[in-house]
Parts: sequence; C-alpha cells; structure tokens
Amino acid sequence: MVLEVDFTIAALVIIVLLLPLYIYRKRIFKRFYKEGNSSEFIKDIYTYIKSNHPKADIDFSKIKKYFSEKDIERQQILICEELAKQFANYAYELKTQSSIQDAHLWSSYQQNSKLQKDNKFPPDWSQRKELAWIRDKKECNRCGLKVSQGDSNALLVKQMKHGGGFNLENIVILCHDCSRVVRTSNPDRLSRDLHFMDNLLKKIH
Repeated sequence: MVLEVDFTIAALVIIVLLLPLYIYRKRIFKRFYKEGNSSEFIKDIYTYIKSNHPKADIDFSKIKKYFSEKDIERQQILICEELAKQFANYAYELKTQSSIQDAHLWSSYQQNSKLQKDNKFPPDWSQRKELAWIRDKKECNRCGLKVSQGDSNALLVKQMKHGGGFNLENIVILCHDCSRVVRTSNPDRLSRDLHFMDNLLKKIH
C-alpha cells in the first residue's frame, strides 16, 4: 500500500515537471530547432552563383530533395553541400587556348616555350601568365569567376612529360578553387574545403 502511494506521488511529480516542457516545447527547443522558409536563401545563392560563377554547371533542381528537412538551418547547410559537390564534380576538360598575336610576343618567346632544364619555369613565366590572364578576360576558364592576376592560377593543358610547352596556347587560367578541383582525385572530399562552399555558408547567417 505504501509502495503504491509512493509510486503515485512520484508519477505526479514527474508529470508536473514534464508539463511545462510539453507546453513550451517549441520555445524551449527553439535554439536547437529552427523553422522557417528557404525561398529567400535559395534565391540569394542562385543569384550569387549565376553572377560569380556563370560557367559552373549547377543543377538547382537537385536541391528539392532537401525541402522536407524541417530544421531550416540544417536544410540550408545540406543545400550548400549539394551545390558544392556539384561545383567540384561537373565535367571540365583542359583544352588548348587561343594564340596571341606575334606583335605582343618578345624575342625569346619561342626559345623559352620549350622544356627548361630541371623542369623549371622559364624566366618570362610571369609575363606569359599575365598575357594568358588578359586573353582569358581575367576570369577562370572553368567557372567564369573574375580573378585578379595575383589570385589566378596558370595550369598547363599538356604537361611537359607529354610533349607540352610553355607556349601561351598551352596555358589555362583558373581560379584557386577550380585549380584544386582539376588536380584532385577526390572532388567530393575536396568540395567542403572550397571557397565556393564558404561563400555559400555565409548566406545562411
């Protein structure tokens, strides 16, 4: 009899303690669970990508699978991860670029275009990179991002060991992200470490 009374009292105490938690559950867990609408966020990142990475092959229809996620912050992070994976994985092939008029070249251009001793860059490499950067309209050849000369990366379409040279047709200008993507063997793993991903995440906050 005493046990039943103790049990009843204990049960009532638990109910009394849990009742406020039930009534105010949304307010209590608000800091852990955020509701809302992602339409403005999606519009923002769509505009950002189309404006800054116009050549990037991104399929926005693939983010619909995350719309069922009720936690708005988690939903937006998943969307960012999806877009970053697409950015890192879309097909791109390094191709020979346009030539430069002879009037813009210098006397040692042809000689320095050949394989250098110990595979070193030619002494006029910075000049070649600058011309390639201007030729490519100061933007990344892969995604279209506008890049300064200092932030641009110059890659060889055909490596020296495969018969390539330092001629301007063999030089391609890429942004930092795309340069990493082109050279990686694991784009999925790399996608979270790209500036592209960081910039999308900033749109959340």
